[in-house]
Amino acid sequence: MTTLIVILALIQKEIKEIIRDRVIILMILAMPIINLVVMGYSVNLDAKNVTTIVIDNDSSLFSRNLIYAMKNSGYFNIEVTHDETLARNRFTSGSVKILVHIPNDYSRGIISNSNIDLLIETDATDPSSTANALQTLQYLVENPQSREIYNISSITSELSGKTNVVYRKWFNPKGDSQINIVPGLMGMILSIMPMLMVSLSIIRERERGTLQHIKSSGVGPFIYLSGKSTPYVIIGLLQLILMLVISVAILNVPMKGSYSQLLGISSLFIVLSVVIGVSFTTLIANQLQAMQLLSFYFLFSNMLSGFLSPFEAMPQWSQWLGNLIPLTHFMRLIRGIMVKGNSITLMSNDLLHLAAVFLAIIVIGYFLITNRWAKGK
Repeated sequence: MTTLIVILALIQKEIKEIIRDRVIILMILAMPIINLVVMGYSVNLDAKNVTTIVIDNDSSLFSRNLIYAMKNSGYFNIEVTHDETLARNRFTSGSVKILVHIPNDYSRGIISNSNIDLLIETDATDPSSTANALQTLQYLVENPQSREIYNISSITSELSGKTNVVYRKWFNPKGDSQINIVPGLMGMILSIMPMLMVSLSIIRERERGTLQHIKSSGVGPFIYLSGKSTPYVIIGLLQLILMLVISVAILNVPMKGSYSQLLGISSLFIVLSVVIGVSFTTLIANQLQAMQLLSFYFLFSNMLSGFLSPFEAMPQWSQWLGNLIPLTHFMRLIRGIMVKGNSITLMSNDLLHLAAVFLAIIVIGYFLITNRWAKGK
């Protein structure tokens, strides 16, 4: 009986402590709701509106009919062009996932009831992002043809012609999943570990009272944080080198691009992760709150960055949120350098996005840190 009373007293005490902590109450209520609503609408394995360029060398009723059917399917976000060089550059940079080449004899082949080859080039670094779209395209390639041939049945009485879809998978012709997953995992680890370690280290010093002694010695906030953060940036770079060795030597992930460019982009991303971790420490009071807030950020970041599901499958508002997350652009950059051999100039859009997020976090962090330090907390 005494044991039960003690247990009940401890339960009552713990509940009172939880109720007093407004941050924990907010996380208990807000985190499940936000995660469930945002992720429930955002995570979707059926990727639609896949960026596609159609190089229409025929410009006929039949080619326009195919393009119209592709647009109506909802699986393609189509741009029609005759400039193959422009299309190739956008495809290589990763801003376009599918290239459809309509030959100049497409309509003549349909009318003459002969076989036609239709070349479809796909970015296979993330096969799941184009799989359903390609299945739809396989059907649409033949369906408009059959309908149009039926309408001109007076020309031919037998339907022996066929459109042969020729697929060419770029960057990952075998469809190996690790070629897509491993660079994404590298980005996720470099996002999590430096941020987590620097946050817990600063909060631990605050809880022990060490930070108050440092403040009383006259050390400024940015001198303190520079000295505190630099070791974790170095740890992040060491983790990067270790992961690169394992990826290339053991997991057989190709490294087609520049090591120096990869190191430069990764350094920027690691510093950004550390700055975010430092900024989080201005909003929380203890290590428990740190773990809760950081776990929420990690889940939110991983889901909306396109790591676990195709970015194109998310609704437009989720893509806007995803573009605010540094991991989204870093994964595109690291995949582009490692798998495609792209230079950072070819991926300038993602590089500018990452730099803009970096500057915004620096400014926000500056005001948060200055305000917290001025209050002596």
